[in-house]
Amino acid sequence: MSKASAKMITLKSSDEQIFVIEETVALQSKTLEHMIADNDNENIVIPLTTITRSILAKVIEYCNKHAEAETSDEEKKIWDAEFLNFDVLTNSQLVFDMILAANFLNIQGLLDLASQKVAEVIYGKTPEEIRRTFNVQNFRPEEEEEVLRENQWAFE
Repeated sequence: MSKASAKMITLKSSDEQIFVIEETVALQSKTLEHMIADNDNENIVIPLTTITRSILAKVIEYCNKHAEAETSDEEKKIWDAEFLNFDVLTNSQLVFDMILAANFLNIQGLLDLASQKVAEVIYGKTPEEIRRTFNVQNFRPEEEEEVLRENQWAFE
């Protein structure tokens, strides 16, 4: 299919930004693939109410690269290594938002890539070091008791 006749899909981010992408790019997402298949309209607008414009732009950048038929798997691996080549410690929210978006959109390659980035940061750290790294607060004793009580089934 030539670019001139490619079917276009419109995505709308949670902050109302519109992105128009080729269907082949959208099909990198299993979630979007199912939404497209279930929709008979020519002009499909898919609202993504949990994904902001900045994260959606990064997701689309990833999908664009992975939709390129002329790019080899080896070239995509090299590109992937650079794509998320940033300091997770100073941009932890970005990587976590990417994980949430990749999970929601069911883009397994991106989910694996972003999760691996987090795994590299926490590898070899104690739980306390991980809490400090990502600014995770401990439960207060009464909160911990409540969580344990509500999830007792997991400890049986």
